[in-house]
Amino acid sequence: MEELLRQLLNRLEQVSTDHEELYDTECRERMGNAVMDGFVRNKSDFVLGDDFGLHAAVANLAIKEALAEYITQANSQAAELGITDFHERLAAFQNSDVESDEEGSVYDDFFGHSAPDAFDSTGNVIG
Repeated sequence: MEELLRQLLNRLEQVSTDHEELYDTECRERMGNAVMDGFVRNKSDFVLGDDFGLHAAVANLAIKEALAEYITQANSQAAELGITDFHERLAAFQNSDVESDEEGSVYDDFFGHSAPDAFDSTGNVIG
């Protein structure tokens, strides 16, 4: 799981060199929602969107491709490893020990942080 996350961080970091808006709240939320629904919650009806709030279509496409690859491979690897629980999947994604190769970026730099205790065992927000 760690290598998949590192690869995702590296790809996002590459896009961010020409598209600093990747760090804007809107982009972070859209990317975070995609990973949350596509991998962490593993929703069966999940469909990855096309627009992540970046100014250039080519940048949105690069993000979509990076997220699609991560979500697909992370779901596959999680199934192989028996990681099916929401909180286990969230921990696998929010692994602050995993950094990008160039800048040392972590998941929080691109997606923000979701407090595990804010969710029940199926990924619904508590309260």
